[in-house]
Amino acid sequence: MTDAFAISVVIPTYQRCVSLRRSLEALARQSLPPSDYEVIVPIDGSTDGTQEMIERFRAAYRLRSVWQPNQGRAAARNAGVRLAEGRLIVFLDDDMEPVPGFLRAHQAAHPPGSRRAVVGPVPIADDRSAPPVVQYRRAGIEAHLNRLAQPGYRLGFRDVYTGNLSLRRDVLQEVGGLDESFRLYGHEDYELALRLMKAGVELAYCPQAVAHQHYDKDLAGLARDCVARGHTAVLFARKHPEIAASLKLATYGEGSRKWRLTRALMLGISGWIPSFPDRLIGWLSWLDRRPPRRLHQYYTLALDYFFWLGARQALRERPEAGGSEPSQPAGSPHRAGDRGGSARRRGVRIGLVVLVLFAWLSSVRLLRRAVGDFTGAPRPDEITRYEARFRGLRELLPPRVRVGYVTQPLTPAAGPDSARLAFKRYLLTQYALLPAIVLPDKGGRLVVGNFDEANPIDSTATRGLTPIRDFGNGVMLFRAAPE
Repeated sequence: MTDAFAISVVIPTYQRCVSLRRSLEALARQSLPPSDYEVIVPIDGSTDGTQEMIERFRAAYRLRSVWQPNQGRAAARNAGVRLAEGRLIVFLDDDMEPVPGFLRAHQAAHPPGSRRAVVGPVPIADDRSAPPVVQYRRAGIEAHLNRLAQPGYRLGFRDVYTGNLSLRRDVLQEVGGLDESFRLYGHEDYELALRLMKAGVELAYCPQAVAHQHYDKDLAGLARDCVARGHTAVLFARKHPEIAASLKLATYGEGSRKWRLTRALMLGISGWIPSFPDRLIGWLSWLDRRPPRRLHQYYTLALDYFFWLGARQALRERPEAGGSEPSQPAGSPHRAGDRGGSARRRGVRIGLVVLVLFAWLSSVRLLRRAVGDFTGAPRPDEITRYEARFRGLRELLPPRVRVGYVTQPLTPAAGPDSARLAFKRYLLTQYALLPAIVLPDKGGRLVVGNFDEANPIDSTATRGLTPIRDFGNGVMLFRAAPE
């Protein structure tokens, strides 16, 4: 196919007619000539007048749409790409408002001969009058964007989002487009980015390609997304088991013991009382109207619970042929259907559960301390905890192999003992690696990485190294070119 345009903008949409119109109007204000780009809107089963709005919309650029029954964002984007005639594909979400230099910035980020996938910033406006859940999402996205903008930061597949992403059409076709078995929200962008990385495509960040996000989801909508992400995380791990250890699915045992036990209890209650997720959202919505100081922490814990609720459901389901997922998570909030039992019985159950939760949360710390004092059971020391980080690595490596060692520069806490504590950590790490490390230098063929952050593959310390295996908990094995 001959490239008729320099850029094809693909905006999948579902039931967001007003928001989509704002995006189309912003694209009409681009600094590129309208003859250089086209806009394609795949309508994923919308019944809110979106198609009629597009037919009436007048713009200097070419605007086309294609309607399909609701199949999810991956299938909608692929439908738009099949119509595209531009050399460069720019994916944009329907709640984004790009700045006038948006398309020009994406175009400049792809010099001739490059093979890149470029993401741009998607900030949420800092509106103090916005609901607390929007402020919570804004803070999370801002932290993520600040990390991407750090000098020398290397993007990993978990940094890629298709709400503001550009790549050459032939490169996208080469890797097979997006995986349409991801019908629910989440992880179709990670899965695409992982295949792009395996195909040798560079992941890059363009801070000038800004598209402002108009976030309009309430807490229930955010919770539904988290349940869906739990489902799609399991689907992603089944498709790419080699990276499962680097996903959120591998972090179930992390966090405080108190929260792990609380979450396990909440997940158990969800199987007993199907309306429990809705009740939790109702409680959080009540807090929204009387925001406590730790409201954002409550959001984080609740959304963690909703993620694992979806993951648990997906793990209990038998994968269908082709790896497709159900069209709606079984335990998502506001699910229609029989809740079981009478209203009075549900009220009694919920009251008992709340009472048990309150009593347990109030006394679990004292109970744990009392049991520890009674049994005299020693707590794991720091050496034992570091040993656990490298157990899988030590099983894989031969007892005598030449490997190097890399980590991020330490940022010791302030105080007179900071240097001593940093040195102690380094010594403990070396102690745990003694059976594997013979020559602790980076010139070896294999390199062990030991990191604290959640996405260690993106550390600047890993430049020039090829990841071989992610053992989780910040431990990775790399291959280095011989010096």
